[in-house]
Amino acid sequence: MILIVEDTESLRKLTRKILEKEGFSVEEAENGEVALEKVSGSTKYTVILLDIMMPKMDGMEFIKNLRKFSETPVVFITALSDERSQVLAYENGADGYLTKPFSKALLLSMVKRFEQKSCKPTVYENLTLIKSSRGVFINNKEIHLPTKERELLFYLEENRGTIKTREQILDAIWGYDFYGNDRVVDKHIAKLRDRLGDCNRFIKTVKALGYKFEV
Repeated sequence: MILIVEDTESLRKLTRKILEKEGFSVEEAENGEVALEKVSGSTKYTVILLDIMMPKMDGMEFIKNLRKFSETPVVFITALSDERSQVLAYENGADGYLTKPFSKALLLSMVKRFEQKSCKPTVYENLTLIKSSRGVFINNKEIHLPTKERELLFYLEENRGTIKTREQILDAIWGYDFYGNDRVVDKHIAKLRDRLGDCNRFIKTVKALGYKFEV
């Protein structure tokens, strides 16, 4: 799934048409605020195509917020062609930068690269994860996890080596509008560990801080 974040509707629709013609699934957001709500939900995106100059929340502010809880690839598509804007984009965590009017061939090449990367299995000893399909395999046998537990596993793995607090996990998996107790994270972690069996060793508890995926 690809997310297009662009406030100009005609350009947003054109970009969507280009991508869907190549067989990609696409969603849209008209500004960073709407996009942040989408990425905080259950849908996981292969790549986010992001404009900079938008109302309510611009692209730079969006990616700063995104990088607090997600490493989803981001490609800026913007009219800003100056070096300073490009440097700032990469410093804030961008994975690519295209200037408008953009090349259709270059856009598709970038998107396909991220799509192919997401389809490759990631192997940790006897645990195999496939990001594009959210597949989880132990000893080459697929195991079926409830949605929240599966997203917990992939969220921690995508941020492996980094401690994630309960609050960060809640925002990423349950969304910013969740009003429950953060102990719900502990309960889901416990269930996830139980289903993973001896592969639960990859999920570490960091006392008084949170959790992290560590090999």
